[in-house]
Amino acid sequence: MEACRELGIRNIHIHKGPTIRPLDRDAFDVADVDRAATDFTDLNFVVEHCGLPRLEDFCWIATQEPNVHAGLAFAIPFMHTRPRYFAQIIGELLYWLGEDRIQFSSDYALWTPKWLVERFVDFRIPEDMTDEYPQLTVAQKKKILGLNAAAMYGIEVPAECRLSEPAVA
Repeated sequence: MEACRELGIRNIHIHKGPTIRPLDRDAFDVADVDRAATDFTDLNFVVEHCGLPRLEDFCWIATQEPNVHAGLAFAIPFMHTRPRYFAQIIGELLYWLGEDRIQFSSDYALWTPKWLVERFVDFRIPEDMTDEYPQLTVAQKKKILGLNAAAMYGIEVPAECRLSEPAVA
């Protein structure tokens, strides 16, 4: 982390999720993120896979560490196969982290993620779950799909794509 500081690297993406083979359960553990985020408060830590299947552990850490962010790789395809599970994941992330610390990401670098983006734009929390998880707003979706990452990396966003209030860096 010291080397990152020296090199001016402020945003660290951490893979915390499934491995190919063998399935290494330790790869899911997010405990080490807590210490790093505490010790390096000037750095941002984007935890890819948002700690799944240890979402609760991740949320508790991210709640106390404002420099910990959720990357939706691995989680976002559940919109297609298990939409209720994805509703729970995104609902918990919004509750614990807020809309400014969640970022779209994808494990589909070899293919276009268009199918994920389009489905997320249209995604709605199932009606029978809205007592616990409110519907996603267009502004929240825009932040998650790109405005949060643009703010984190200092990328200029075209005027027609911005919100009336800027996303928090």
